[in-house]
Amino acid sequence: MTELKTIKEAVTASTRDEELASATCYEVEAYVKLWPFVFLVNDWEIWNGSKRALKLQVVRWLEDEGGPYDFFHIRTGFGLMGFKDQAAARKFELRWSGGSQAKPVSNGDWNPHPLKSTFEPVHAN
Repeated sequence: MTELKTIKEAVTASTRDEELASATCYEVEAYVKLWPFVFLVNDWEIWNGSKRALKLQVVRWLEDEGGPYDFFHIRTGFGLMGFKDQAAARKFELRWSGGSQAKPVSNGDWNPHPLKSTFEPVHAN
C-alpha cells in the first residue's frame, strides 16, 4: 500500500499549479483518514476506457468480495482505492495491481525447440 507521503509527492510532481497541488494533497490527507488502507492506482489495469471510473469487471470483483471499499478519482487524474480491511486490500492489490500478471513476450521469433531453436546458425540458401 502506498504511503501518504508518496501519494502527495506524486500529486505535487504532476501538478503545475501550486494551489491545485496543495488542495489535492489536502483531499488525499482527508481520504487517508477515512480509509486506512489506500492505493494509488494510476498505472493499474482497473480503469475504464475514459480513465474516469473503474472497469465493470473490477466493480463486480469488489462487490463479490463484500468488504467496504471506495474509489476516489482526483481531479488531477489520479485515482485512489481505499479499504477498511487490510486483508481485502491485499487481495485487491494481488488481483489488480498488475505486478503478478504475465506480460506478453516481445520477441515472437524465439523458438524453444531443441533442434530448431533461434540459437541455431542461420543457413544461407
